[in-house]
Amino acid sequence: MSFKTLLRSGLYLASLGLAVHLVLPRIPGIERSFVLISNSSGPLIWAAFLAIFASYACYAEILGRTVGATTGLGVSARSRKRHGLGRWFMFRLTVAEHGASKVLPGGGSAAAAVTYAGLRIRGLKPTRGALAVATTSVLVYGTLTAIFLASLVYLVLDQELNRAATVASVFALFLTFCALVLATLSYRSPNATRRFLTGVLYRVGRLLLRRRWSRRQTELRAARVVLGLQYEVRALREQLLYHPVAAARLFVLAVLYWAMDAACLFLIFVSLGVPTGGVELLVAYGVATTFGSLPLTPGGLGVVEATMIGTLALLGAGPEVAIPVLGYRLFNFWLPIPLAAILYPTLHVGSAKYAREEGAPERRPKLRRKKPR
Repeated sequence: MSFKTLLRSGLYLASLGLAVHLVLPRIPGIERSFVLISNSSGPLIWAAFLAIFASYACYAEILGRTVGATTGLGVSARSRKRHGLGRWFMFRLTVAEHGASKVLPGGGSAAAAVTYAGLRIRGLKPTRGALAVATTSVLVYGTLTAIFLASLVYLVLDQELNRAATVASVFALFLTFCALVLATLSYRSPNATRRFLTGVLYRVGRLLLRRRWSRRQTELRAARVVLGLQYEVRALREQLLYHPVAAARLFVLAVLYWAMDAACLFLIFVSLGVPTGGVELLVAYGVATTFGSLPLTPGGLGVVEATMIGTLALLGAGPEVAIPVLGYRLFNFWLPIPLAAILYPTLHVGSAKYAREEGAPERRPKLRRKKPR
């Protein structure tokens, strides 16, 4: 990525973030905002700070265990450390990945590229590094999908939602179910799934854009989607299906990853003294985090805030929830960016020791023949 593109992304991110953090506090009133901030609890703010780091530690452990499985090093942190893949390296790589997802265009794909590059620094083969990244992504975002589905079911069953909100929740639930079915069919019948997806996308594209929608481009897009889903399902199957105990531990770590992040949100609400129900807060967190993971804005900036505040409003919360939501985003969104800028260069420290590809034969130094006198 060029420096000009990175600078443009940074300026766009700064302007959008400034707009969000200046506009939203005016919803409950600027005086009320100052009162909430001045009466906040310092120990609970620090607890929220530690919860974010605990979330990163869980993600780093998932990534480390997945890398250990793909490389044959096992789940032992000691054996991974001898190959430069210890917990401290994985934690730094995790922070760098989360910071990259907030700044670089592409969101999750850009973050996955940073993780892949970090693993390659430690000498992992391309196939093993890609398999580890894909398995980690499927685990983490598969767990988020389960949280999102539970949130949608709660919204549908909640009697306080109006008809439009209920229809929107049912439609989102249907789309999520279709995505799961599409992922399964992409693994079992990729050719039939590709043809079906091409037909659907082509009809929708022609309906919206008419002549500007090319069938050749539609086939390429459908093939790319099916191939990506097929690879991720295969990675998940190879790493988890044949190791049920290890799979259970990874699933627990994935749940803890999101639970610690949600705990940060809950602690911010408590520290500011904004009353809200725990279940309603978890539902809003599941919906907002899922929509924020879509590549609409960098790191879901603006999307997460608006979705979370809107969902809480549907569930009966007052306008003062905007302040703790913005406080949570200071930890969730803005904190990883400077930390990633500090920690990413440290990933290269000692990289020369692990730069050689796995299994490549070591080069023996050439012996110089002495010239006869």
